[in-house]
Amino acid sequence: MNQENSKITNMHLAKTAILYIRQSTMRQIYENNESTLRQYALKDKLIAYGWPADKIITIDQDLGKSGTDSTNRDGFQMLVGEVSNNLVGAVACIECSRLSRSSADWGRLTKFCALTNTLLIDADGIYDPNDFNDRLLLGLKATISEAEIHFLQERMRGGLINKAKRGELKRPIPIGYIYDDDRVIKDPDMEVQNAVEMLFDAFRRTGSAHGAVKHFKAKGYKFPYKIGKGFRKGDVEWIDMGFSHALNILHNPFYAGVYFYGKYQRVWTSEGKKTIEAPRKDWHIFIRNHHEAYIPFDEFEANEQIISENRTQRKSLEKKTPPREGPALIQGLVWCGKCGRRMSVQYNHRNGQLIPVYKCDNAAVHHGGDPCQYITGDVIDSKISELLVNRLTPEVIEQAVSVQKELDHRQEETLNYYQMRVEKCRYDAELARKRFMNVDPDNRLVALELESSWNLKLNALDDARKEYDSQMARIERGKNERDYKKVENLADNFSEIFQSKTINYKDKKRMVRYLIEDVTLTRIDVGVQVQIRFKGYTTQSFVIDAPLKSYEGWTTNPEVIKIIDEAAESHIAGEIADLLNQQGFRSGKGQNFTPNIVKRIMYDYSIPNMKERYLDRGYIISSEKAALMGITTKELMYMIRSGKYQNEYIRVNSRNDCVFPPEQNCEVCRV
Repeated sequence: MNQENSKITNMHLAKTAILYIRQSTMRQIYENNESTLRQYALKDKLIAYGWPADKIITIDQDLGKSGTDSTNRDGFQMLVGEVSNNLVGAVACIECSRLSRSSADWGRLTKFCALTNTLLIDADGIYDPNDFNDRLLLGLKATISEAEIHFLQERMRGGLINKAKRGELKRPIPIGYIYDDDRVIKDPDMEVQNAVEMLFDAFRRTGSAHGAVKHFKAKGYKFPYKIGKGFRKGDVEWIDMGFSHALNILHNPFYAGVYFYGKYQRVWTSEGKKTIEAPRKDWHIFIRNHHEAYIPFDEFEANEQIISENRTQRKSLEKKTPPREGPALIQGLVWCGKCGRRMSVQYNHRNGQLIPVYKCDNAAVHHGGDPCQYITGDVIDSKISELLVNRLTPEVIEQAVSVQKELDHRQEETLNYYQMRVEKCRYDAELARKRFMNVDPDNRLVALELESSWNLKLNALDDARKEYDSQMARIERGKNERDYKKVENLADNFSEIFQSKTINYKDKKRMVRYLIEDVTLTRIDVGVQVQIRFKGYTTQSFVIDAPLKSYEGWTTNPEVIKIIDEAAESHIAGEIADLLNQQGFRSGKGQNFTPNIVKRIMYDYSIPNMKERYLDRGYIISSEKAALMGITTKELMYMIRSGKYQNEYIRVNSRNDCVFPPEQNCEVCRV
């Protein structure tokens, strides 16, 4: 028995021996199977050392997994568990790098082996972790193993980075591009190119990714999707545009002609290595004008800024919000002159219209304080609209013209989309026809299948033609009805067009943002101070009368007040409400009159009701009358309901309260 074999005692042989097998990748398993066979052959060496075959456990669950950490290696974790439970006499592997390429994992394993007197065996020999020399040698092997993976990775990464610096490293490229040998070119399929260009064009119009997606959905457009894996890898499938899909494309600088590498990087965290998205300044490679672009790089930068400002759920309130659908003209541009925070918008209904209210309630929402200010916005918006018309510049007029003419461009784009669909369907139908005509007639099963496919393609072509004809008819009808002269003379008709109902709120707000940077509102004693900062940082300040609060606009017609005052002499509130409704009057809110509304008006305008008027004339209430008669109020009311009370009384409200003249002989009332 040599010196190494003497380390193996009966105590070790009485326990189980574990043979641990690992390869780093699945590709190594299939292409470098000689290494795998060498690892399995180590079992014969364990048998030669004295372990019975039935007491040797092979752990090979970690084939195809990296040894840089133990997080996802179930086999290694099971091995450590068996060793720590003192069930293992020896752990064998072809070399220590198979067990781990991490000094931390290796140190933990050797510590458990030392505590449980477990041997470590590799192709070179047997090691006892409790022996200093063996432990020193194991530590050196672990260090070399960890360094080796670093050297290998750096060697491969160095070549990869050098190739990427020349822009020649082939990587998966987004839809709309393909590789032509080593060159990146636009996809020769014009339908794919057109779809990508339409997405960027829709973003220019709407100013948001959501708006672009809604545009595609409203028009019924599909967007190409390149399948990345499986037997159909590389095929293009047409799907509904999704928000995340649109964002990925808009955020991708590849469409601006940029070749980049290092956007996602592996970094160490408290939970091990993680892949994170690095800031652009930390990307390894960033080559502009590398290939033909769909949009200029400056436009890509502007799109990034717009998307950043469009995030409505942001931690900071210091950024502009995107133009939205409501009528608030300066929504997203308003700042509070008291606290310096951005003001939000809410809408109130008044006479069937939405009235914007600019509010600063940051202190109330976030800190439980009182709101800074609420300012009704319709008067402010009207004043700013008037101001914009007077401050027009040629640049603003040009932008306004582009907004007005945008409808024509959208229609032409829509027609082009459906025309390309017809061409694609025609090509598919012709291809299916050729396949059917070339099939052997005796091969009926194949012929039937090809004929069915041809019919489907013909149906698709017919549907595409009908859709194209429908769009063509709609566009031609719109051209006949459109007043082009008004658009061409937009500079002379800007005020009319800006206030036209045909221009939606979002387009108006976009036009405003070409001229105005922001607006600061401050409520003061005499009204509201409005401070406007224009593009180019010129400013203008003015004061307007404080807009009426919502309830202050609910004024009642003076004629209604006069009728209520006269009718209250002999009618209760419900009867007065019926009288006003019959004559066609409406309340300040435009509603039908009800008893409660009549009572509220009488209270606000100090109009005495019927009961108060009779009491002023000396009439007495039911309790006083009952006391004079020497009975209870309940008995008096029973007499009135049963008809036993024969003298004068007057009902003064809907609760059947009555008043009585004071001069009557109460003894007579009992009869």
